[in-house]
Amino acid sequence: MSKPVLHRPESFSPLPIPTAVHCLVVAARHHGIHLGADQLVREHALDAEEPAFNKLCSIAEGAGLELANVSLAGARLQRIADALPAIVRLRNGNALLLLRLEGTAAGPLAALYDPLVGEATPLIIELDRLAAGASGEVVLVKKSESLQAKADEEPFGFGRLIAEIGRERRLFRDIALAAAMMSVFALAPALFWQLIVDRVLVYKSMSTFEVLVGGMVFVVLFDTLFGYLRRTLILVATARIDARLSVFAFNRLLGLAIDYFERTPTGVITRDINEIWRIRNFLTGQLFGTVLDCIVLVIILPVMFWFSVPLTLAVLGIGAVMIAVVLGFLPPIRRRTAKAFVAEGQQSAYLVETVQGARTVKSLALEPQRRRAWDRHVSNAARLRREAGAMVNLAQTAVAPFEKLMTSGVIALAAYGAITTQDPLYVGALIAFGMLSQRVAQPLIQLAHLVQQFDEANRAVRTVAGVVNQPREEGRGIGGLRSPIHGALDFSGVRFRYRGAASMALDNVSFRIPAGSIFGIMGRSGSGKTTITRLLQGLHRHYDGLIKVDGMDIRAIDLDHPRRSMGVVLQDSFLFAGSIRDNIGAAMPGASFEQIVTAARLAGAEEFIERLPRGYDTLIEEGAANLSGGQRQRIAIARALLTNPPLLILDEATSALDPESEAMINANLSRIAKDRTVVVISHRLSSLVVADAILVLDQGRAVDLGKHDQLLARCEIYRHLWRQQNRHAVAADLETRDTHVAA
Repeated sequence: MSKPVLHRPESFSPLPIPTAVHCLVVAARHHGIHLGADQLVREHALDAEEPAFNKLCSIAEGAGLELANVSLAGARLQRIADALPAIVRLRNGNALLLLRLEGTAAGPLAALYDPLVGEATPLIIELDRLAAGASGEVVLVKKSESLQAKADEEPFGFGRLIAEIGRERRLFRDIALAAAMMSVFALAPALFWQLIVDRVLVYKSMSTFEVLVGGMVFVVLFDTLFGYLRRTLILVATARIDARLSVFAFNRLLGLAIDYFERTPTGVITRDINEIWRIRNFLTGQLFGTVLDCIVLVIILPVMFWFSVPLTLAVLGIGAVMIAVVLGFLPPIRRRTAKAFVAEGQQSAYLVETVQGARTVKSLALEPQRRRAWDRHVSNAARLRREAGAMVNLAQTAVAPFEKLMTSGVIALAAYGAITTQDPLYVGALIAFGMLSQRVAQPLIQLAHLVQQFDEANRAVRTVAGVVNQPREEGRGIGGLRSPIHGALDFSGVRFRYRGAASMALDNVSFRIPAGSIFGIMGRSGSGKTTITRLLQGLHRHYDGLIKVDGMDIRAIDLDHPRRSMGVVLQDSFLFAGSIRDNIGAAMPGASFEQIVTAARLAGAEEFIERLPRGYDTLIEEGAANLSGGQRQRIAIARALLTNPPLLILDEATSALDPESEAMINANLSRIAKDRTVVVISHRLSSLVVADAILVLDQGRAVDLGKHDQLLARCEIYRHLWRQQNRHAVAADLETRDTHVAA
């Protein structure tokens, strides 16, 4: 085996920090929010160029601040004295922070923080001089008052759907106007036929005929135009609503606690989230269309009553019977549909599980068992869908005769009236009423079906709400402490139990990790090693005791802040579809190619990446099937190192590596650990020898803490595992000792 080559990595180049970011950091401190300029640059992929106002707003929003661009002219700067601090943009593009205004006999003075000079001494200049050098853009910085409102955001439901529709009220106002105009035009064909029969055919009036035809052409043209406008506006409005609902659902999904993802099958989650398409179809294809078509009733019904009150009441009565029939069928339809929905969820979850475990299925030849189980899932879901469909079909069959009666039956009644009155002029009215009844019948039929469709949409809303309304991850968006993290950790009497577990995962564990040190954690399987890292990442918040980062309770820090300050490498790290470069740069989109290469070199990944046909542009397949386990792990380590985090957690990160790759990582560990705290969890004790301290865990308790030599001398658990892993070396030592004794 060739000796591993120790690469000397290039140091990560310092990040260029725009002056506006420096000003934002100082302004945030005035409001009790501590930010790190380097951290903001990494999080938002900034470069040396000064960020525009919109970009600065998004940065401030993520930090719990609000910006207001007042764009005041020079002499009017004094008006904002009570709202300071404020970022003042200069004509050269740089930014200064206006801290306060001071009045003197000579004139008002401005106290400024200049990032190019530093905070030690504020810059005091005349206000007129500042105004002359300013571009006119003044950005007020204040603490956001909407953080709590965001935390108490209205849960997903029909109330939110109505609110989303209300946001497009201007569009829907225009849609309603277009629909009203189309409803007016809907009267034209009926009146046209009535006048043709009663005026043109009876009196043979060519002039009347020409006027009617001309008017009808005008109506057709405008009806076509308004129809186009209505469909276009509906398309725009529903697309906006659909986009906001999808973004909302996905954002809420990402904000859920890790417990939900670990106890809920992936197939069920994806099925439930995908139900949002049913809500979209209900809004776009059913609800909006039916409501708009019902505008026709407001205009046509009075005309129908003018023609004949009894016939109009007959039309409305048949429509009411149809709705009653549908309502009667809803309970059994709902029960059968719910059972089919559960069965489809189980089928989807089984499919996802099989795809994710395809390698295990192949290696154990489990295809026959999986096929039989899949057949059972498919058969059960198909049977329940058929039963639900049969009940829907029965309801539609029961409604169908009334749909026919609403048109043909009412026309028959009208014809009977025409015959019994023996009034030739009634023929035109008969034709007109028949045409109007058809226009009225369609919205009434849609209303009947809308009842059933609403029930399906309501179930879809409840399904999506069952996901997005789950308890969100605690500690995010709380506007907590955001001061730069150096990596000092302190566990004090920490006790934690997983949900549903009988025993404690951690039981009164206490230890300290100084900033900049290498700290190892070892123990048997189930001793609580990974639980410590999960608590450090804030994946679980319900524990007893204290966990401090740099002396601050981790529960008082906005979760996003420590997570962005940590690099975490798990035993089985996940790589996203895309290139190797994209995966290494995932946490820092603005990273340069040189920074990516430096991180890869530190992780020992450069040597195999350069041998690939496309190097860093090599595409990673889904599941990273085209990479070995060791290659995946080294890319994950490089990804964690790219942001140069002050705290690095390696949770069995070298377990999938071959001995040569592991030796390379271990050799580079001291360089990786430079200026950062490294927590190494490993069952391979050779990875922990260089650690400044090693914590020994057993059944959730801290058994011992010390250096490698100290633990070998006094800790039986550590000594036993070391001898197991190094039995050949131990045997050689004993043989050598016996030889010396014999000599």
